Amino acid sequence: MKNIILLLLLAISCRSYTQQTIVPLRTYTDIPENAGYYRKDTNNELQAFEGTWKATWNNKTIFITFKKIINKYNTAMKYNEDIIIGKFKTVDSNGSILFDNTLVSDNDAKIEGTGFQNITDKYLMYYVDNDLCGITGDIELTFVNTAKTQLNFSYHQDSMVLTSSCYFHGWPAADRPKPLPKGDIVLTKQ
Repeated sequence: MKNIILLLLLAISCRSYTQQTIVPLRTYTDIPENAGYYRKDTNNELQAFEGTWKATWNNKTIFITFKKIINKYNTAMKYNEDIIIGKFKTVDSNGSILFDNTLVSDNDAKIEGTGFQNITDKYLMYYVDNDLCGITGDIELTFVNTAKTQLNFSYHQDSMVLTSSCYFHGWPAADRPKPLPKGDIVLTKQ
């Protein structure tokens, strides 16, 4: 009897998985919640972002690795989608590591894609770093050249509300951690 119930549950879960409705990644219409939708990278647009990228700013060097995650459930939108995540390491001019989250799991990546902007080729991402008192910000990625070996990385940090539990509460803004370059920089594919 237990085996029959297990087989029945397996059949139901397989059936619901195969009934997933696939729509292109650049679908901008409302997608019904809990309807089994999957925004899939049907044109392989995300593949060009994958890999390790490098840039230098203010005597620091950043290495960002972007990776495509397939069929990830978006809890806010209640559908599955293909996205890009980012993990980075920032070093100073002496090579000392200032920030490094390259070893966190993909589920804990601090940079996560939200999709292409409707009428442009900008890929939008969001940065959340709970290890740095909840620093957040928006990132826009745009290819600079047709070979897709250079990428404009535009980071806009959100205003920070520092609670007394934050270790850099009370620090002058100039002395607070800056894990990502603010504004625009050009990343080069390694």
